[in-house]
Amino acid sequence: MINYIVIEGTHTNPNEISTIDEKTKKEYGPFINKNEAESLAKSLIQKNIDDFYHRAWVINKN
Repeated sequence: MINYIVIEGTHTNPNEISTIDEKTKKEYGPFINKNEAESLAKSLIQKNIDDFYHRAWVINKN
């Protein structure tokens, strides 16, 4: 069974997940359906659209 999680937070480099500030990191899930996880990530990104350094990522837990 494939599980996905969504991770969001502020990054020093918004194009690299490894640069996330651990103090701002939030995890959601697990999700079985990838589309559901991607939908949540998209809504988190849109909610924080004015913050260039905020990102949300869908991660495969397997």
